[in-house]
Amino acid sequence: MRGLGARAAMLAACFSGLLLAFFLFARPWYLSWGADQRVRAAQLPGDNLLWLGTPRETRAVLIQAPASQVWPWVAQIGQDRAGFYSYEILENLVGCEMKNLDYLIPALQHWQEGDKLWMYPPDRAGGIGQAPLARYDPGHSLVFYTRRPGTALTGQPDGTWAFVVEPVDNETSRLIMRGRGRGSLGLLGASFERSIFEPIHFVMERKMMEGIKMRAEERPVSSARDNVQVLLWVLTFALLIASGILVLEGRGWHWHAVTFTAAGLLFALLTLVQPSVFLGVPLVALLCLGTLARVRRAYGAP
Repeated sequence: MRGLGARAAMLAACFSGLLLAFFLFARPWYLSWGADQRVRAAQLPGDNLLWLGTPRETRAVLIQAPASQVWPWVAQIGQDRAGFYSYEILENLVGCEMKNLDYLIPALQHWQEGDKLWMYPPDRAGGIGQAPLARYDPGHSLVFYTRRPGTALTGQPDGTWAFVVEPVDNETSRLIMRGRGRGSLGLLGASFERSIFEPIHFVMERKMMEGIKMRAEERPVSSARDNVQVLLWVLTFALLIASGILVLEGRGWHWHAVTFTAAGLLFALLTLVQPSVFLGVPLVALLCLGTLARVRRAYGAP
């Protein structure tokens, strides 16, 4: 059994490898998820609203429904409207009081100057969970001003968040999301944004886009399936932490280093790629069983 320093170095090396893979492969992929070069380079509504603003992410999803059928789902988005069609269980864990609707309400689909997109209850947290309406093109686009976390509501917006629906043909449309921002962050701020905020935002935004797609295509939406997905994430993350602790503990540490790396890769797969639960369940079960077998062997359990 090697010393604690050597085991800690191995754990650090595995973690560094996971981070390197994330920044080299995962981050470039999710910043432009679903968007080809034409979409990424296209001038979209709201692009001219932010002086010195630059695109931070452009994402797109193709929907097998005409734009007129997609737009109403986009138009009624918001915490005080029809929800965000994302992982409701996660939103409500942080107090969003979100309720995603699976039906259309025309009264919720109108916007006017002075309206805000609410992501958190208006009467909670000093009203910080808002994004003021910046541009409204009925049937085509909604654009909102955004602020980085910690920016006062009285300060100037430093970002925009655009929802754009464009027709591809009579039966197909494309939903495009674009986030733009200006200004630079310090090292700590940039580290937080790129390693924590960005992937969390992508996970929730991707689910929102796919939620709109499923509803517009009149496909069934299952909150139970979403909850199982989230449970798989929690189990995989718990295995990641447990494997790291077992590496430091010592017994069978080299196998636990492999499990730590596998759990990290699987966690990224489940959260970012979001495969079907019919694939996720056996993968997580296999990882759990493999970890348990190694623990029993290391500790001599019968």
